[in-house]
Formats: sequence, structure tokens, C-alpha cells
Amino acid sequence: MAWTRWRARAGVLERLDHADKRAERALDRQRQFAVDAAHELRTPLAGLRLQLEDAQMHPDDTDLRNLLDHALHDLGRVQNIITDLLLLAGLETGAQTTMEEIDLTALVREAVAHRQGVQEVRFHLDPALKIRGVPSHITRLLANLLDNAQRHAARTIWIDLRRKGDSAELTIADDGAGIAPTDRERIFHRFVRLDSARSRDCGGTGLGLAIARDIASAHNGSLHVEDSASGGACFVLRMPLTTNR
Repeated sequence: MAWTRWRARAGVLERLDHADKRAERALDRQRQFAVDAAHELRTPLAGLRLQLEDAQMHPDDTDLRNLLDHALHDLGRVQNIITDLLLLAGLETGAQTTMEEIDLTALVREAVAHRQGVQEVRFHLDPALKIRGVPSHITRLLANLLDNAQRHAARTIWIDLRRKGDSAELTIADDGAGIAPTDRERIFHRFVRLDSARSRDCGGTGLGLAIARDIASAHNGSLHVEDSASGGACFVLRMPLTTNR
């Protein structure tokens, strides 16, 4: 009996120790996230302050139109980062949102139709694949994946949506440089950019793929990247269908 009680207490202590370690790791991630977010926000704000201070010191030498263009660009970047951070926070806390049946086929077709780019887009879509989710979130997920494909494709983007068992599988592939196997998980981390200079120049927040994966996870789906047939990257999204028929 004493041995049984000792083992029970030891089991409880072990579970508590594991819980403490998980909580500590979560706190470490939150601390690092706060540092990264502060850095990302500080960069455009510092640039904006510098421009305004220079204009204040030399008003006669200031091109007002140019100053306003740069100021609005920097403020837009700050606004985009804050919007993305709020979305991530909502996904993490499981904020209540209205789930409804979504025709994923129609949503993908609409997302592609609104795209403008120099690359050719080839696609195949199985008809009427239905999932359950938050329409605005799924739309954002698709936009982030298409943005990424357009950013890296050289000439062609391939989009394929098919039924795979109980799931809808969407692949978005490009003929760009691809992603090294060692980076295929890292790209889904927050504020990670494999080409940071180019991403900042084109206004990216470094949160797009992190948001895409978090949205997929929040809908009981998955998102990963592998090689495309053309040698570029192929992002694979799987979402559970609402019906097995």
C-alpha cells in the first residue's frame, strides 16, 4: 500500500515537473516573440522619426510629397504588423469566431481570379469541396500562400485542389529557387525571412507563413512544404472535409 501511494505521488510530481517545463518553454517563446515584435515595430518607426526630424530641421529643403509618401509607407508597415499580431493572438487564445460551411473550391477559384502577376497560373480544382471554418481566416490563409508563390515563382505557379480521403488537399507550387530541407520548418516561425532584405523592401511582415499554419491548425488541418516537380517549393495544405460523400 505504501509503495502504491509513493508511486502515485511520484507520478503526480513528474507530471507537475513536465507541466512546469512546458510552461517555462511557452514563456520563453512569448519573451522571444515580444522581443522580435518590438524590433519589427521599432524599425519603421525609427525611419519615420528620422525623416520627420530631418524635415523639421530643414523645412525649406524638404520635398513634402516625397516625405508624405515615405511616411505613409512606414505607417502602413506598422499597421500591417499590428494587424498580423492581433490575428496571431486571436488564433493562439482560441478567440470565439463563427464557423460555417465553406466551399473551398469556390474560395480558391475566387482568390486566383483576383490575382495579378507576371507568372502563368495553371490550376486544377475538384468541384464543391466543402470544409468548415471561418471564411475570413481561410481567405487570409490562401492569400498568404499565393503571395508567397508570386514572390518566389520565376514563370509559373501550379495550384491543385483535390479530395484525398476525408480531406481536401491543396498544393501551391512554384518554379523558384525552392527551400532547403533545413529551412522547411523554420519558415513557419514568426518573423523568419530567408531573404530578409527583399521581404522588408516589399513590405512583408515575416508573419505570413506563420499565420497560414496557425489558421490551418485552428481548423484541424495541416500545412507543410516540400519540393515541387519544377524544383521550386510546393506548399501542401490539408483540411478535413465536412462530408465523406
